[in-house]
Amino acid sequence: MRTTAIMNLKGGTGKTVTTINAAAIMARRYGLRVLCIDADSQASLTEFLARGPRDDLVLGGISDLMRGMTARAYPSKLRGVDLLPADESLMAFDIRSFNQEGTDPMALADWLSERAEEYDRVLIDCPPAFSAAAMEALIAADDVVIPLKLDAFGIRGLANIMEQIRNMKRLNSGLSIAGVLPTMYYPDELQSKAEAELRNSLRLSGIRCFRHIRRSNKMDGSTFDQRPLLDYSPKSKSCYEYKLFVHDLLLGGEDDG
Repeated sequence: MRTTAIMNLKGGTGKTVTTINAAAIMARRYGLRVLCIDADSQASLTEFLARGPRDDLVLGGISDLMRGMTARAYPSKLRGVDLLPADESLMAFDIRSFNQEGTDPMALADWLSERAEEYDRVLIDCPPAFSAAAMEALIAADDVVIPLKLDAFGIRGLANIMEQIRNMKRLNSGLSIAGVLPTMYYPDELQSKAEAELRNSLRLSGIRCFRHIRRSNKMDGSTFDQRPLLDYSPKSKSCYEYKLFVHDLLLGGEDDG
């Protein structure tokens, strides 16, 4: 079992969409047993993947684990994909929570270790903040994928998140950066220049840059329809690019830069 955290400290970079589509492709095209973990109090992943109303999920996810309570994964609406859900109670946890009695930063890692034979891949949809839930995710993860919108704010903030990940190696020595995934790309001279500069900078740092995922109306439509691109628009360029991303993540394909 390999666990990948999908993380950026900025919102709106495509973390949840990437988690959903990567999970669907891993399960359907590669026959992998996939667990998706929602570590974001907004619970968008839970809302998308849950078979019924969130109220039907009697037990919570990371928030219950952090309280020392029982949690369980549920079958999602995607065949071959299970879901460890989130709820709004995660908002009550911040880094200071780990100083409180009964809060365990290893809870998610321990919970996953007990289920190592049940899944091939685990994907954690992280919150857009360095919260207690984000720490749980990074302690449990083997590696991190950083979805990145190619704008000045996103690129400038990249150094910060990579520094946070490096700092977490004190608690999880095996943690690595799987790579940066440019998202919301559109054909434009400035975008192309920004992507080329990003690739060069990452290459010098020894960090992988995946092939970009373009911005698409089909992507937005799939979120409204609550279906992954494999179902909603299987012939779209965005779906094709997510297939390339999953191939490269699983099999170590070449950086196209």
